[in-house]
Amino acid sequence: MEQTYRDSYQRTHLIGALLEKFDELLNERAVVSTAGRVMSRRKMGKVLFFNLADGEGNIQVFADISGLGQEEFSRLSNDVRIGDIVGVSGIVFKTRTEEKTIKCQSFSLLTSCLRSLPEKFHGLSDVETRYRQRYLDLIVNAETRNVFRKRSHIIKLMRKHLESNGFMEVETPIFQKNPCGASANPFVTHHDAKDIDLYLRISPETFLKQLIVGGMDRIYEIGKNFRNEGVDASHLQEFTMLEFYASYWNYCDNIEFVKWLIQQVLLGVMGSLELEYQGMSFDFRQWQTVEYRDLVLNDCGIDILNFETVDGLLAEITKQGVALGEIDPGISLGSLIDKLYKRVSRPRLIQPTVLLHHPAVLIPLARPNDQDPRVIDAFQILVNGWEIAKGYSELGDPILQRRLLEDQLALRHQGDSEAMFVDTDFLTSLEYGMPPVSGVGIGIDRLTAIATNQRNLADVVLFPLMG
Repeated sequence: MEQTYRDSYQRTHLIGALLEKFDELLNERAVVSTAGRVMSRRKMGKVLFFNLADGEGNIQVFADISGLGQEEFSRLSNDVRIGDIVGVSGIVFKTRTEEKTIKCQSFSLLTSCLRSLPEKFHGLSDVETRYRQRYLDLIVNAETRNVFRKRSHIIKLMRKHLESNGFMEVETPIFQKNPCGASANPFVTHHDAKDIDLYLRISPETFLKQLIVGGMDRIYEIGKNFRNEGVDASHLQEFTMLEFYASYWNYCDNIEFVKWLIQQVLLGVMGSLELEYQGMSFDFRQWQTVEYRDLVLNDCGIDILNFETVDGLLAEITKQGVALGEIDPGISLGSLIDKLYKRVSRPRLIQPTVLLHHPAVLIPLARPNDQDPRVIDAFQILVNGWEIAKGYSELGDPILQRRLLEDQLALRHQGDSEAMFVDTDFLTSLEYGMPPVSGVGIGIDRLTAIATNQRNLADVVLFPLMG
């Protein structure tokens, strides 16, 4: 049996384009050339049918002795197997059952497949194989290919709409000396040449704000963040974020822009603002708005703004009979409030929701509210109990910002592994003056999962980390 690995093949059409223009090509009796993987084949005497797929579509190929000649037909019959990659040239026609078909006039075996493709490869029946051998999933599962096309389209549309609104794409470091911008435990590595410890970024926030100080008016970045935390259906340790900042906007401006951006992306990719997700229906034309304080109070009877110490809040949590599970000895007040909210409130926020005015102890980089400095001018967009986006009016006061970050560092020394580091370069930049600005982070993986009806973020990441 022949095995071969060719270096190229000239195609006139991808299979998807060939199918779109089929009637025109049929009328012209044009000779077409395309290539793809053989997904099935059946021989009936002196004729052979096989299905050719290239990721954009699939088409039937018909071959017989009259079209190829005895020698080539025998070679096609004997040497080409399911899984092989083949180039085919011929004219198109429709069978008696109206199936679009290429009548093979010549072929080239381009790449031999040495392993058998799985006969049945349904997603949930072999999840680990799908993740570990994503290439097999992509070869056999049209649904998987469609999910990743939509993911690409989502990112493309985000860029398009941001740039049409005056945003410029930038890049900031993955390696950071002082990871800041989120409450998270970072991954650490070591730079041998400089002999310094570095961290994989948990957020690009403080670098993007330095660019705002430098006069860049509206900027965005799409890239990877890394957080050394637990993994579940809605959390991955390596994930993709869109983060953008607009000078002279506040959080209210950004709420409206983010809702509009999500709507435009969903319309462009899905064609509708009404989505079906795991047996539920989401309507992105309707957004409920709730206050963080009121939400937690209604869900467990605790007014979180009445407590200034961990011990006091813990006592009230015990009194109200809320089971939070294991509490780290060094937990901070902000982390405890966050844990309480995630236990009693967040799972209930199923429909598209705007959550407003988080307690100030939760986000030290956000601007305190003018009327009540115990809360910040912040918001989250939540769907299915997942945080899809978070944004706020940025804190521009360099003196207050330094104090808040130094407080965070003290909490880290006391045992809170998710407290922020002090980014001294960022603090220095603020002393030169940062204009009013609001920023937002949007989780690409989560938005894609919601849009494509995928239960687990690993289903929308091509190569999720496996143990």
